[in-house]
Amino acid sequence: MTIAIVAAMPEELTPLRARLSGPLRTEPTSLRSLVVERGRLGGHDVTLAATGDGARNAREGVAALLAASGARALVVIGVSGALSPELATTDLVVASRVTDEEGGVREADVESVAAATRDTGGRAAVLVSARRIADSVDEKRRLARQAGGGLAVVDLESASYVAAADRAGIPWLVLRAVSDGAGEALPPLLNRSLDAGGAVSRGRVLRGLLGDPGALPLLLTLRKRVAECALVLARAAEATLPVCLADRGAA
Repeated sequence: MTIAIVAAMPEELTPLRARLSGPLRTEPTSLRSLVVERGRLGGHDVTLAATGDGARNAREGVAALLAASGARALVVIGVSGALSPELATTDLVVASRVTDEEGGVREADVESVAAATRDTGGRAAVLVSARRIADSVDEKRRLARQAGGGLAVVDLESASYVAAADRAGIPWLVLRAVSDGAGEALPPLLNRSLDAGGAVSRGRVLRGLLGDPGALPLLLTLRKRVAECALVLARAAEATLPVCLADRGAA
C-alpha cells in the first residue's frame, strides 16, 4: 500500500526526502510542473510531491499526485500560522477538523487523530484554510473566531488536499508545524505578492523588497523557521505512517 505525502513548498519536504530509502524514483504526472518521488520511509512505500502554495496549485497538484501514485492514504504536512496564543513556533498540531472560509467543514477520523497525537507528541487543533495569508493579528483573531474556540491554526492549502482525499475515498491526516505566532504580524508584502492562483510569487517578493526593505529580516526569520518546522514534520510524518495503515485495517 502506497501512502502519498504532500506539501505546498519543496522546503517543507526536504528533511523528509532525506529519510527515504531506495530505490528512489521520480515520475512525471499529468501536470508538467509536478514530479512524484517514490521511495521507502519507515518500511512503507511512499510518494512525495510539492504542489506549490495557494489553493489552486494545491487542488490541481494533489489531484495529479493521487492519480499518478495510486495512493491508498494521504498525509498532508507543512507550516501554519497559530491562531491560538498557546501555540509557539515549531509546535506540531494534528488537524481534528479542516475548515475553509466558504464554510466547508471536514472532520478528521477521531481515532487516527488520537493515535497521531500520541505517537508524535503533537496537539489536536482545528485548521482553517484561508483565502489569503493571515498577515495581521486582527486577521488571525477573526479566523480564530471562525475556528470556534480551542486550539487552531491557519494555512492556505489543507482544505483542498483533504477534499481530494475524500473524493478519492481514502483516509487523510494533516500535520502542521507553527511558523508564526498568533500575536505576530507578517509582512503585508507577502499578500501583495500573491499571483492569480493564490501562490506567493518569489519574483514579486524580490521586487517588492526594493520598496519595502524593512520586511527582509522577518522574511529571513520565517525562512529559518520553515526549515526548523520541516525537521519536526519529517519526524512526525514517519511516526504516523502506521496510523494510515491502521485506517485501512492493515497490520
